[in-house]
Amino acid sequence: MSAGTIPQAAFDRIDSVMKRALAGLSAEQLRTQPAGPDSNPIGWMAWHLSRVHDTNFSNLLGQGQAWVTEGWHERFGLPAALGSGGGDSLDDVRAFDPIDAATTLGYWEAARARSRAFLDALTDAGLDTPTPPRPSSANNEETYAQTVARVTSDTFQHIGQIAYARGLVDRHGWYGA
Repeated sequence: MSAGTIPQAAFDRIDSVMKRALAGLSAEQLRTQPAGPDSNPIGWMAWHLSRVHDTNFSNLLGQGQAWVTEGWHERFGLPAALGSGGGDSLDDVRAFDPIDAATTLGYWEAARARSRAFLDALTDAGLDTPTPPRPSSANNEETYAQTVARVTSDTFQHIGQIAYARGLVDRHGWYGA
């Protein structure tokens, strides 16, 4: 069993939940703030989770982000230098246009390919490797293990929010695994 096996299995399960949660949603449903005007829409949460995977795992791989290298920023009509959404104001969140479920899911899949590539190559010996500095973060003193743990924790939280919000948007209840 390699160091990346457990997070890889978790992310595979999350991938399945993401695909079910976005399946068939209209652009309007992706923009709906299901718990009121101060809540995050499904489309923004799915984009944010994808950005977190893309920024972190691209950095760990020493590659440019799919957001830029694969032109996802252009598909969303957003700047290449845009962050991952952490710290966005409510106005920023409300203004975000997820385009459609296929585009949002396509970016998730591109970002997910980055985490898969990194985790497939991760070894026990590599867990203590210092994470390369991230220009967008003041905390640049993580190891690979700490970065993977942080992203995994954030991913669990956000996929639960997405699945729950999907249930609120189309009124069928919890949309979990």
